[in-house]
Amino acid sequence: MGSKRLDKIGDYVRHGFDLQVFCKCGHKAKIDAATLADRLHKQGKSPIMMFVEAKLRCSKCGRKDVTCGPGWKET
Repeated sequence: MGSKRLDKIGDYVRHGFDLQVFCKCGHKAKIDAATLADRLHKQGKSPIMMFVEAKLRCSKCGRKDVTCGPGWKET
């Protein structure tokens, strides 16, 4: 099994992943990676995951201290 580099949001799209977001409050959410990549591109924002993750906020508690990882697309 090979490893995949997921350094940019486009890498998630290319490999068929959604973006799974986890908060310390226990809330988790799934974001469509293609939609997020398109929005970042239109806004002129960086597609690098380190910067994407720093901008995300938990929709339940409002914390900005979230972590991201790959999530399988639902079919």
